[in-house]
Formats: sequence, structure tokens, C-alpha cells
Amino acid sequence: MVRDEQGKFVSSSQQTKNNSTKAVKPLGRSFTAPKIGFPLKLGFNLTTLIILIIVVAGAAGSAYFYNNYQSSQEELDKLKKDPNISAKQESKDLVDKVGKLVELPKGENPTIATVADKSKLAKQPFFAKAKNGDKVLIYTESKRAILYRPATNKIIEIAPVRIGEDQSSTKDESTQESEPTETP
Repeated sequence: MVRDEQGKFVSSSQQTKNNSTKAVKPLGRSFTAPKIGFPLKLGFNLTTLIILIIVVAGAAGSAYFYNNYQSSQEELDKLKKDPNISAKQESKDLVDKVGKLVELPKGENPTIATVADKSKLAKQPFFAKAKNGDKVLIYTESKRAILYRPATNKIIEIAPVRIGEDQSSTKDESTQESEPTETP
């Protein structure tokens, strides 16, 4: 028995018939490199591509919202530790803005108020030009009041503050903390 061109075993009688019509080829296997066509097909079809895009977009969206959730939880923890932190930051920002426009008293923190209803303050000359939303910075030690309009970033009015002795004593009494009493 001998092998034919494809490497199969054949009888010698079949080989002689094939030899008479065809050229003799070597008995070993020959190797030819496969042809690779370009572009290479990776086996992706449109459905697979769409699913892949959806999965990647979902993962990116999840990461984004998880990051926002974590930062909001950190901010919430800060607020739980100090509930007045946002008010302190807001008043610091306001003092910084007003401090760029006018010289403020050093070493004193102002009391800050917002004009909510200008019609109730119309009788007072300090609030004659006030509008709803204006901020009032009151420096009690320096006895100065500043009316500031955040919408236009302008100082509207600066005036001295007159604090009477009877007002300061009632203020001291109102700031004292009372101890809670237990009820049976």
C-alpha cells in the first residue's frame, strides 16, 4: 500500500492507474499557507456591537452615579458632624465678596440678615433703597451696618448702628441657654 496525493492509503493497482494519467508527486505531505483576506473578520455582527456598546455605557453610567453618591455621602457626614457648616461657609463667602468692595472691621464676625420684605422696612432710612434679597452685615463692636446687593455685587448703604444698653441686656438674656426641666 502506498499513499496518494491527499495522504490516503491506496492499493498499488490504483496507484498505477493514477500514475499513468498524472504526474508523480512526492509521498510526504506538502504545506501551503492559508490566504488571509483583509479586513479580518472578528466574528462581530451588528447585534453584538450594539450589546457591547450598551454594556460599556451602562458600566460608565454606574461608575458616574456611584462616584456622585459617594461624594454626597461624604458631604452628608460633614453636615451631621457640624450642621452649621454650610451657613458658616455662606457667610464667609459673603464677607469675602463685601470685603473686596469696602474695608471691613478686622477681627469681628458680622451678624448677617437677608431682606425678605422691603415694605416692612420702608420707614427706616437705612433700608430706603433696599430690595428683597439684599444682605445686611451688622458689626456690633464696630457699630457699623452694611447693606449689600448680591445680584449686582454692590454696596447700597453703610450706616452707623446705635445699640442701646437695654437692647444689649435683653440680647444677653436671650442667648443664655436654659436647662431642660423634666416632667413626671
